[in-house]
Amino acid sequence: MPVFEYEVKKGPTEIVKGKIEAESRKAAVGRLRELGYFPLKIEEALPTAVSNEKKERKGFSFSGWERIRLKDKNIFLRQLANLFESGMVLTRALRTIIEQTPNPAMVKVIEQIYDDVQKGSNLAEAFEKHINLFSPMYCSMIRAGETGGMLDEVLWRVVAFSEQEEELRGKVVSALVYPIFLLIAGTAAIFILVSFVFPKFIAVFEDFHAQLPLPTMIVMKFCGFMGSWWWAVIIVGVLIVLAIYSYINTPEGKRQKDIFLLRFPVVGGVIERYEMAKFARTFGTLMDNGVPVLTALKITADTMTNTVLKEEVRTIHESVKEGESISDSLKKCSHFPPIVVNMFAVGEESGRIGTIAKRIADTYDIEVDRAVKAMVTLFEPLLIVIMGVVIGFLVIAMLLPMLTLSSAIGT
Repeated sequence: MPVFEYEVKKGPTEIVKGKIEAESRKAAVGRLRELGYFPLKIEEALPTAVSNEKKERKGFSFSGWERIRLKDKNIFLRQLANLFESGMVLTRALRTIIEQTPNPAMVKVIEQIYDDVQKGSNLAEAFEKHINLFSPMYCSMIRAGETGGMLDEVLWRVVAFSEQEEELRGKVVSALVYPIFLLIAGTAAIFILVSFVFPKFIAVFEDFHAQLPLPTMIVMKFCGFMGSWWWAVIIVGVLIVLAIYSYINTPEGKRQKDIFLLRFPVVGGVIERYEMAKFARTFGTLMDNGVPVLTALKITADTMTNTVLKEEVRTIHESVKEGESISDSLKKCSHFPPIVVNMFAVGEESGRIGTIAKRIADTYDIEVDRAVKAMVTLFEPLLIVIMGVVIGFLVIAMLLPMLTLSSAIGT
């Protein structure tokens, strides 16, 4: 049975503090009033282990270095759905999860949610205070579930959506790991060769005062510069990266970056399919949970990653607000293919927009998987060829004088 810490008034001036066991906060208030007390403050007490853990965190913590991954959030949602479905009171379920969560940053968030629910907020309101972690879509679904008395069912829908998002993102990331590693390793190898290895050969060639081939002279000039100024190149490179990073974090910079990525061969197709899957799944899930169409479109626009497609979804929202159908609004957008428009038209005619949208999402999940594999299949050999040509040119340019000098010595 839950334990509540209370602060009550006994008589005109005396304040009494203590603990009491009760089935709920309301039952605790009733009991204290029966004892002749006037309740001032009643909160469910955290277990000793959790209280000690909180004290330890106050002393010293690495939580500032911890980040909340999508996996951490999904584990929390699944645990909450399991415990709530089993009949456990929401506050007790949250308290139990706090004890079992290893990530300090996630624990801090759950503790804040627990405190808000304890003070009378519903779960949707508690989630809204952590909008960077729980998107408006989650909050709207949970609010609809609380209003309709089916929170346990809605929690499982949220879990399913979040886990599908994690799976899709995982496929994209895992497919790109090897090409990115290859690019970094190749660039590092070239940098080491031209900055530290090849400059040692330059002094040898200069001692012979021989006529050097043009490729060797070009490489020597470049290696000589890198040998002396490699640190400056690194500093300038870092400054350029920081400048680009700062620019793309501005609204205009992000928009320009998103336009560029959508127009980039192969990559643009992957991004478009990924965003289509996210749009259809978010919108379909919201519609299936009783969220109004305009609200669902507004929330879906906020969840889109690409600025260009986000603007298009906001345009759809405005068109539907003015009385147009969703399918007619989609026709005006340049990035929504005809199959999506036609499927939404069928959904509107049959009154099953949510179901149809989720089927579109399932289709695009498969398309994203195929597109990513095709992109990796294309980029891997392309990167290998480019790196091979560059490194081969450098090596041959440095070997040519050795062959010339050895033949001259032999004669």
